[in-house]
Amino acid sequence: MRYLMILPALALMAAPLLAQEVVKVQAKEAPTVARPDDLFALPPGQWHYARQLWSGNEPCDAQHCEAGFTSGDLVVSVERSEKFVRLIAGFKNCEAVGFSEMEPGNKPGKYSRKKVAKQVANVVKGVAKTCNMTAPAVADLDPKLLFPAKAEAK
Repeated sequence: MRYLMILPALALMAAPLLAQEVVKVQAKEAPTVARPDDLFALPPGQWHYARQLWSGNEPCDAQHCEAGFTSGDLVVSVERSEKFVRLIAGFKNCEAVGFSEMEPGNKPGKYSRKKVAKQVANVVKGVAKTCNMTAPAVADLDPKLLFPAKAEAK
C-alpha cells in the first residue's frame, strides 16, 4: 500500500526534469515577444549590462537588469525583472525569435545562475535551428551581474 502512494509522488517529481520542447508560434499570436533590434547597435562580441539597454547606460539595480549581446547577425537579450528572467534571441535576416522565461528568484544561488547562463545557449541553438542558420559563438554571460546586491542606505 505504501508503495502505491510513493510511485505517483515520484512520477510528479520527475516531470520537471523532462526536456523543453521547441514550439513555433506565429508573431501575431505572441505580440509581446519581439527581436530586440535596438541591441544590434551595441559593439559586437561582448555582453553589455544596464538597467534598460534601450534607454541608456544606467547601472543595474536590485530589481531590474538587462544584458545584451550581438555578433552582428545574432542578437540576444537577457532581461531580469525582480525574480523573473526573460531570454530573447533572433537573427537579423530571420523572422523567428527564440524565447524563454525562468524564475530563478531575487537571490539565486550558483546553480540557478548557471542555469540562466546555460539557457542562453539553448535559446540561441533553438532559434538557429528554426532559422536554418549556424549559431555564431556567443560570449559567456556572467549571471552574477544581472543580480547586483542592494545598495545599502547611508
